[in-house]
Amino acid sequence: MTSYEFEVAAKNAVIKVLEEDYDIMVSIKDLELVWFTHVVGNKKCLIYGHEMDKMYAEVTYLKESMTMYVDMYRKVQHEAFASDHLAKLTVVQK
Repeated sequence: MTSYEFEVAAKNAVIKVLEEDYDIMVSIKDLELVWFTHVVGNKKCLIYGHEMDKMYAEVTYLKESMTMYVDMYRKVQHEAFASDHLAKLTVVQK
């Protein structure tokens, strides 16, 4: 499976999960591949779309078993730390 074929299959798998499990209707053009990796024949990506209600999909393809998995996650918090606070975060608490 090429990287392009994986992207199309992954987006279509996410569409199927969204429609069947979440009653969210999207098209392939509504979804963006935001991260992708290919290691030893296995592929993994993160897919996001504005219609996904703060969820994102992690899609994994295992070459050996030719199986694709879709895991859905919901963002619950996003916190930013300014660079002047990063030094304080790296201190090990005893």
